[in-house]
Amino acid sequence: MTVLQVCAFAAPNAGNFIACLTKLEFALEAKGIKTVYAFADGAEDKPWCKEIQRRTDVYFLPTANARILPQTYQIFRKIYTEQNVSIVHTHFELYDIPATVTAPRDTKVIWHLHDALKLNYSKDGAFHKLLTRFQYACVGKRAQLLSVSKEHAKFAVQLGFPKKQVVYFPNGIHTERIHKTPQRKKENQFLMFGWEVQRKGVDLVVAAAEQLPKHSCKIVVIGQDECRAFLAQHGTSDIVEFHEPVDDVNTLFQTSKAFLHVSRAEGLSYALLEAIYAGLPVVCSDIEENRFAEVFQNVFFIPSEDSEAITKQLEALIQWDGTLSAFSVEANRTIIEDTYSVEAWIKKLTAIYLE
Repeated sequence: MTVLQVCAFAAPNAGNFIACLTKLEFALEAKGIKTVYAFADGAEDKPWCKEIQRRTDVYFLPTANARILPQTYQIFRKIYTEQNVSIVHTHFELYDIPATVTAPRDTKVIWHLHDALKLNYSKDGAFHKLLTRFQYACVGKRAQLLSVSKEHAKFAVQLGFPKKQVVYFPNGIHTERIHKTPQRKKENQFLMFGWEVQRKGVDLVVAAAEQLPKHSCKIVVIGQDECRAFLAQHGTSDIVEFHEPVDDVNTLFQTSKAFLHVSRAEGLSYALLEAIYAGLPVVCSDIEENRFAEVFQNVFFIPSEDSEAITKQLEALIQWDGTLSAFSVEANRTIIEDTYSVEAWIKKLTAIYLE
């Protein structure tokens, strides 16, 4: 039995996503199940991808126009010819259509919806909207949909995906890679991830920082080219700093007093769970996709798209001495280990594979 993991993923760092897939691969191997991968072509030179290639077969897929490009379909036909694929599991939407329509009839098809589907759809042009509706209403009839967000699942059904084939499937996090963060009592340095400026709310944080006294704090924004360009043009230089991604997220958590998670749309955020597990307080937008975090302590919800609320919360955190109760941190960690650990995630996913 072989599982094909298809991932529209080419990030410079493996992060929690690859860590979880790796743990899943090893768990399946212990049951005699082989895993092979197909990644976006930008992943080929990444260290984490080279490590995977040492263990198993890896294929690379085009990114531009991938849903309609003949080359994408040719590569999938090659994979299905060379590998005895029993289950194809696609992540991040891009390859759902070609992976499904080329799959042999007896191959089980699973789509894993991580993305902010409704927001992405709202920004699409007419052709891409039509293609997305075709994806969910027509091609999706053959697939089972695992959605990390109930809101995204609801929108997939609105697009035409069969409701009875949808499963709410929260992300898991690889807790072993997250260290408990020592309490920050003096330093006023805050952390946010700004991979996508608009979706993650980088512009909101910049607007909030403009209302703070100069040099009152430091906000480190981790991102890539889009974020770098935006901050170069709009950033508040004495407060907001751009930083490149790092291999070890613990180095970021350990130098931060709190985590800013003020996004306009999310899936179920790995970063949010990791920050909570590390022991950081979180300033969190009150969008529906983040509401699962209401069970945690030290998560401060603010109205979505409200830069003034971000400013007020930052002012409060600047005055705070940085001390959290050990009880609250451990209570949060227990919830994550019981509900969102990679071990729980693997157990649920394996059950779906073997249904």
